[in-house]
Amino acid sequence: MDEQSENQSVDQGPTGRATEAGRAGTVPPGPVMDKDRARAAYRGLRRALSPAERQRQAGALAARLLPWLAGRAPGATVAGVVSYGAEPPTAALLAALHGAGHRVLVPICEPERQLSWAEWYPGVPMQRCAVAPIDEPAGPRFGTEAMDGVGVVLVPALAVDGDGARLGQGGGYYDRFIASLDRLDRRPALLAMVYEHELVPAGTFEYDALDRKVDGVLTAEGFTWFSPRPGQ
Repeated sequence: MDEQSENQSVDQGPTGRATEAGRAGTVPPGPVMDKDRARAAYRGLRRALSPAERQRQAGALAARLLPWLAGRAPGATVAGVVSYGAEPPTAALLAALHGAGHRVLVPICEPERQLSWAEWYPGVPMQRCAVAPIDEPAGPRFGTEAMDGVGVVLVPALAVDGDGARLGQGGGYYDRFIASLDRLDRRPALLAMVYEHELVPAGTFEYDALDRKVDGVLTAEGFTWFSPRPGQ
């Protein structure tokens, strides 16, 4: 990982293990990638990870996140995500969060590329999303006002750069959602969860005025904060 700037704080674990992503390769350095090229590149790297490697990194993410929450936001509501495709698997993490006493909310894709939120718990009835090829919890939907009591939002991303710029899937759902948080008196921390090779140097991919940054990123190796750590 490149040297961190002064406003970044890193909490990393052992890095001696060569990951499967590292063996499979990374996006080569070069000119700033446009978003389409970057998405294609990082999706390809995700597909190259075996199911076992995805689960290994997902387990390491959970092993770091749960103690962090216990020390800084015990019992807080957590806005998570139901993973799909080659994303870092979240089923075990959501169950562990619920078991640790956290209320868990997950996103619902609405028309006009908006997000609402629904409560997740083990065994919650699921239904097919009306606007995306994913499954979502059935039950009441909540708007941005539900974030007023949330301690942390776990934000999906294909990659995050050293300035906190986030590369999403291209739908704009989370950029709109994060922008809506500006009207809250207290905004929850925005923490992206990605595979180890998806935390990349600043300026690797395009970033424009409509894109919204995250406060930090969590990989299997640890936390990197671009804004002051929550609670500091």
